[in-house]
Amino acid sequence: MANVLKIVFLGIIGFGLLVYLTAPQQPKAKNEINKNTKLNTSLLPSHFEVIGVGGYVKKTDLFKKDVEKYIIVLNHDTLSLVETLKLNKRKDIVLVANISKTPWFIKKLAVNGKLEELNQGSSIAMINDTNGEMIKALNLFDDTQTKYFVYKVNLDNSIVKIAESNVKEGALENGLSKEEINKEISTLLSYLK
Repeated sequence: MANVLKIVFLGIIGFGLLVYLTAPQQPKAKNEINKNTKLNTSLLPSHFEVIGVGGYVKKTDLFKKDVEKYIIVLNHDTLSLVETLKLNKRKDIVLVANISKTPWFIKKLAVNGKLEELNQGSSIAMINDTNGEMIKALNLFDDTQTKYFVYKVNLDNSIVKIAESNVKEGALENGLSKEEINKEISTLLSYLK
C-alpha cells in the first residue's frame, strides 16, 4: 500500500512539473493601446486558424480586397451568441473567439472542442485566436468575459470599431433564455448595417 501511495504521489508531482515546465511564458507588461494607429487589414496576421476548416486560412482569402466585412470579437460569455448568430447565413461576418488569456491546458483539453461544437454547420468563419495576434492587431486588450466588440472592414481595407456590448455573466455555462437571445442578436445585428 505504501508503494502505491508513493507512486501516486510521485505521479502527481511529475504531472505538476510537466505542466509548469511546458506552459508558455506570459507577457510581463501589458501592451498599451496606441490610439493614433489607423487600423487596417495590413496589420492583421498573414493567416488564421479557422474553426471547422482543419487548418489555417490566408488573410487574403478571408478579407478579400474591395469587400466589406464585419469582425465580431467574442470573449468567453459572448460565445453563447454563436449558435443563434450562425442561423443568419451572412457571408459578411468573421467571428473571432478571443481565448488568448485561457490557460493553455484548458485550451488543449476543452476549448477547441467547444468552439467546434458551437460553430458546427455555420457559414460564418470563426477565427480561433489562441495566441492573441488578432486582438493585438485590432488594438483590443479588453478581455472582459461578458463583452463583445464589432469592427467594420471598409472597402479601402481600413478597420473601424463601431460598437461594443455585453451579455449577462455566466451566459455560456448557464445559457440565455429565448427572449434574451433574440434581444442580444437583434442588438448585435443592428450594428451591422
